Amino acid sequence: MEGVEEAIKAGKISVLANIILTVVKGIAGIAANSTALIADAMHSMIDILSSALVWIGIKVADRPPDKEHPYGHFKAESLAELGVGLVIIVTALLIIYDAVNELILRKSPEFETYALAAALFSAIVNEALARYKIHVGMKTKSSSLIAEGKHSRTDVIASLAVVLGFILVYFGYWWADAVVAMAIAVLIMQIGGEILKNAVDVLMDRVDAETAFKITSYVEGIRGIEKVDFVGVRGTWRNKIVEVHFTVSPGTSAEEIDAIIRRIEDIKKEMPEIRSVIPVVRVSRSVRKVAVPVDEDGNYTGDLNAPYFEIFDLRKGSRVKIVNEHSKAERRKGYLIAEMLKHAGVDCIVLSKVGEGAKSHFKNMGIIVKTLDLADRLNELKGLKSEEVLKKVMQDFSTQPRNP
Repeated sequence: MEGVEEAIKAGKISVLANIILTVVKGIAGIAANSTALIADAMHSMIDILSSALVWIGIKVADRPPDKEHPYGHFKAESLAELGVGLVIIVTALLIIYDAVNELILRKSPEFETYALAAALFSAIVNEALARYKIHVGMKTKSSSLIAEGKHSRTDVIASLAVVLGFILVYFGYWWADAVVAMAIAVLIMQIGGEILKNAVDVLMDRVDAETAFKITSYVEGIRGIEKVDFVGVRGTWRNKIVEVHFTVSPGTSAEEIDAIIRRIEDIKKEMPEIRSVIPVVRVSRSVRKVAVPVDEDGNYTGDLNAPYFEIFDLRKGSRVKIVNEHSKAERRKGYLIAEMLKHAGVDCIVLSKVGEGAKSHFKNMGIIVKTLDLADRLNELKGLKSEEVLKKVMQDFSTQPRNP
């Protein structure tokens, strides 16, 4: 809030300074019949409008999110920046129009000391304003205030060019005032174009590639994330919204996913300009470790009473046989076995019969329960070796329809 107040204060000071400059240069320009100095006065008058736009934009951008604007109002500042850019370009076109008319009519200003002094005074004041606004804009991360500071720097160039035009007129170059005015206009239009581009980039949600790269590196280091699919960063320099799409393995529990999301959101502590983080979780369709209940001879049993589990690591192409420590448990058997298999890294278990309670425990642990319909296949499957059951299960997986 303190930074916003400082930015608004800078906008108010800019308005007051430009009112003074408009009056001083306008009176001096009319008295000396100088198109360049009158154009410079018009420039300062339009600066009042652009400073007011920045002032309003910063104020609106600081409003908290509401029902109709859940992502906040930060783009109001970019709209103000867009307005400043348009004002700069319109000002440049007006200067060119007046300069061309001066050349056509062969008008030449009178060399007056007070007019020269007014232009020099304008240059000094605008340079001080430019430095002040850019400094406050950098400090408060206000892109519109920085744009307004650059705008003031174009005023410095314009005022110094007017001084040069007066000097050339003094030495007899009647056309110098108009030519200098047009040169000023070209420089002003270039700066206005840069400001417009920056505002349009924000309004069109152009991705901040540098920040996205930093966040991607951070997210890739979080344990439990299998792959970072997409990182998008949009917004202004002071307010950014980050969207992170990542993939976890099928064996990742809801609690682990919540912990991963909290770790991702912690990036706001390191990068305070990030206002919101939108995580999008995808669960990988690939199964890495499959548990098959077997007896002492390695034959498939299909239930949780089996004395052993054979665990197949599909990526490494290996398998291990572990003891079912809870095969004879009378209470919470499903929960205890799910916890044991989760610890072993299992993300899929093959069963023929399983209660809803046990199935729920496996689901909470992030373990897929692949149930086989033994009403028709009991005799076919019972007694098969675990690798044969696994082969049939994987065939079932491959023939299941997938959501797009």
